[in-house]
Amino acid sequence: MRQLLVLIISLYCLPVGAQASIQDHIRDFARDPELAGAQMSISVVEVASGRLVGAHQGQTACIPASIQKLLTTAVAMDVLGPDHHFRTQLIITGEVTKQGVLEGDVYIVGGGDPSLGSPYLDGVPGLEATLDRWRERLHAAGIKRINGRIIGDGSYFGSDGPAAGWPWSDIGNYYGVGAFGLNLHENFYFLDFLQRGREGAIPPVQRTRPEVPNLKLTNELRSGPKGSGDQAYIYGAPFGYDNYVRGTIPVGSGRFTIKGALPDPPLFAAQALCRHLEAGGISVAQPAASDRELGSGRTVPGRVVDTYESPALSVLVDRTNLRSLNLYAEALLREINKSRGSERHALTETAGVTDWLKTAGLPTSSVSLEDGSGLATRNFFSADFMTSFLRHQASAERWRESIPLAGRTGSMRGFLKGTAAEGKLWAKSGSLGAARSYAGYATQPDGTELAFTIMVNNFTIESQDLRKKMHALMLQFCRN
Repeated sequence: MRQLLVLIISLYCLPVGAQASIQDHIRDFARDPELAGAQMSISVVEVASGRLVGAHQGQTACIPASIQKLLTTAVAMDVLGPDHHFRTQLIITGEVTKQGVLEGDVYIVGGGDPSLGSPYLDGVPGLEATLDRWRERLHAAGIKRINGRIIGDGSYFGSDGPAAGWPWSDIGNYYGVGAFGLNLHENFYFLDFLQRGREGAIPPVQRTRPEVPNLKLTNELRSGPKGSGDQAYIYGAPFGYDNYVRGTIPVGSGRFTIKGALPDPPLFAAQALCRHLEAGGISVAQPAASDRELGSGRTVPGRVVDTYESPALSVLVDRTNLRSLNLYAEALLREINKSRGSERHALTETAGVTDWLKTAGLPTSSVSLEDGSGLATRNFFSADFMTSFLRHQASAERWRESIPLAGRTGSMRGFLKGTAAEGKLWAKSGSLGAARSYAGYATQPDGTELAFTIMVNNFTIESQDLRKKMHALMLQFCRN
């Protein structure tokens, strides 16, 4: 009893300053036995002063995954400007006769817009509305028949869609779509399966939405346990229409949908418009084609019958970071390089981003970038570098709006609700295989703003369990 009384008095008399610091929480996180063997890099600094608040191996380079999008979008906002727009043109060649016959071709000339025909972005006409627009423009030009063909021209960015270093298991899926000069419907299709009630059974393919002509899907999918989620992967190469579906979807009795990468977005755009015109009474004499099939850059001068502008770059940056879309980040990287005068074969290179970082005076000795999105497996940099970058960007208010806010927006909308972090923690997440990361800003109770980066590589616990531990650590940034 006497010992218990002494312990109670001792605890009661502890000074306020004895509460655990951010460094204490970082130390406990790094020493978690469930993360034994993992590689980490953590850095937390005060934005105003640059004072180091806490760190663990802050100079160690790690695979960042999608927090790399923060770099690409910041450079795009600065180099291209928040009001930059991508343009897509509809061009006709040849003459239109009195009978309404176009003695020539129709080109859909892409300008790199990643949002064209997006099914998700507010204010953007979806696929059907985009096709309606183009059909109306051709009808307004007096065209009732096309004696040539519809050609999807993606030569603006060339044929190098997916970035170098992207895994084979990714590039057939919606998150591994390449960025082309002509993109449509965010370069993906919905693939519907009919679920089966027995584990191990093959769930049959119901359909693709929209239709993807000539796509051949070999279905090797199986039914997994109830509640196991989407564990399905589509294996296919760019411009390749012979694809395989492997993995599992959960047992059930309804429809289960995954998303795949369009093999050839410029060709798909031409085919979709061709079908839409035929259905609307405008016949097309020859099959749809792409500029790649006909020879890159063969667009000839003609009459522009429609010019469509994307939303402002700032809106596209919001979608890039809030929803972590690789397509948008890669399109921004290519547009940055395009603005620097890079040739088409060099548009996927990252020198433009690293040059910007160096010019900003940031420490780039730990930085190696292979793409704009973070999907490549040979991207790496340190937490110290990333927090230096975040300090540099702290006053870029419009860019900062694109970072998910805990309990409120984007990928953080459903997390840390009702805690001290809700509305006080801006965090871009990254996840790639055995790499998980967060980077952003946290506001403390006294109003002090922190910039932080947490990267964990080579972990063996379940990804969602690590995410919970990282959220718990970030919560402490808003409490201390």
